[in-house]
Amino acid sequence: MTNDLSPRIVFFGPGMRADIPPEDFGNKAAGLGTMSSLGMPIPPGFALNVSICEDYYKNGMKVPSALPELLQEGISYLEHATGLQYGSGRKPLLASVRSGAPVSMPGIMDTILNVGLNHETIRGLIFLTGNPRFAWDSYRRLFENMAEIVFRQNPHEYRALLSEIMEEEGITEVVEMDSSSLRKLAFQYQRLFFSFENSDFPEDVKTQLLISSIAVLRSWTNPRADSFRRLNPVHNLRGTAITIQAMVFGNMGLNSGAGVVFTRNPWSGENEPVIDFKFGAQGEDVVSGSQSATTQGELKKSMPSVYEDLRQIGRTIESHFHDMQDMEFTVQDGKLYILQTRNGKRSPLSAIRIAVDLWREGIITPEVALSQLEGLDLESIKVRFVSTLDYPIATGTSASGGVASGIVVLTPERALKESFSGPVILVRETASTEDIEGIGVASGLLTAKGARTSHAAVVARHMGKVCIVNCAGLEIDLSSNKCHLGGQVLREGDTISLDGNSGSVYTGVVGTTYEKPGELLDIVHAWKTSRLDDDTAGYH
Repeated sequence: MTNDLSPRIVFFGPGMRADIPPEDFGNKAAGLGTMSSLGMPIPPGFALNVSICEDYYKNGMKVPSALPELLQEGISYLEHATGLQYGSGRKPLLASVRSGAPVSMPGIMDTILNVGLNHETIRGLIFLTGNPRFAWDSYRRLFENMAEIVFRQNPHEYRALLSEIMEEEGITEVVEMDSSSLRKLAFQYQRLFFSFENSDFPEDVKTQLLISSIAVLRSWTNPRADSFRRLNPVHNLRGTAITIQAMVFGNMGLNSGAGVVFTRNPWSGENEPVIDFKFGAQGEDVVSGSQSATTQGELKKSMPSVYEDLRQIGRTIESHFHDMQDMEFTVQDGKLYILQTRNGKRSPLSAIRIAVDLWREGIITPEVALSQLEGLDLESIKVRFVSTLDYPIATGTSASGGVASGIVVLTPERALKESFSGPVILVRETASTEDIEGIGVASGLLTAKGARTSHAAVVARHMGKVCIVNCAGLEIDLSSNKCHLGGQVLREGDTISLDGNSGSVYTGVVGTTYEKPGELLDIVHAWKTSRLDDDTAGYH
């Protein structure tokens, strides 16, 4: 139900006190408001009420009359907070436009970055930063982002142009492209866009902001959002808020990057952070599942102060929310910014270990711990290990523990079909939340690329699926329904096993043993007994 007394717009920024209700402005803005109040290093931003989304659908998907004025009010705040000007040819402000459901839905709805770039503002960005490579990289990202999400164009044609230039130059990573190549690519994108739309890419920055916001509202009913709400206990939600922040840039140079940190291991529950970080990247590079990333050890070695800041901030936010956190962050020229925080999704084993550890550390009470474990079948929680002496045919990076065996399927559609006959392993070059239906029915997920903290891996882990990413040597040939792995050819229907504890891949079904987390279960049963005794005493 709409809260008529709630404002249509709220603001947040470093040092501001901002108590933002998630039911009105989304889980993302609520977390940013809390971090704002705690003095965390966040980019300033604003959020528009979920009621905007309700109005949009109630009125036949027409632009709500209040939206342009609210966007202008928010942009005025960002200009004041940053000292930059939206649309300026000398000191341009750029914005990120994000969704904001009342509950966490990682990677399910859409985000548009670098909004506000055009022929004039890119000159201003180059003037402001003295970094033409960064400016042209941001511009080509805006083209890709808006073409796919806002205009629903085929993204593969844009990626083909990118791959063509990289192949011509003999490079394998976008970060190796120089400013001349990126400028050339941006103009190629501009011609490709015209061929799709028979009109030029929108240069007016106010129009860019408006159509990006509409795209976020539209993503509330995209197929993967509908699937997520159906596969998870998420009901009676009113819609999505719109969250807009001043851009900070992980693609600014060698001392910049983007990443994700879980304050505790989300598949084992161990009390150590799990960090994926990519130098010279923006956030979508890490969470999209299309690229690999460095780990916490490498970040600690190369940016020790950033690593320590992340640990301290993580502990502070974890203590405030009384739960393990999943935080997205950007490092811009050595300075850390936290872009969002939310309670981290985790495997069932991790859930019980984290709950017990938080209680032992005095962060939560047994009552809170039990509430965090609601809905879990505690007696079914066990740790499976491979007992075979067979040699694995390949290894990747573990993103969710356990062991799973099943037949190879190469598409979500095939996974849905074959799952009726037995367990399946979904094998993909990259996995995204577009694959959510296939992930939901599979016993395990194996990908050639991607990071442990990609949105697809997060969703798989939360569903209790074994997951291995970034498997070296995995090549998929969809046209022939087969893949190459470890010098072998595997066809759809062949059986493989995934060991999510070690990241190993085996042919056939492996032998397994399992252990139950007896000590942890005993503690939880003691909590339940104590609560039952208290309830009984209260009744008498």
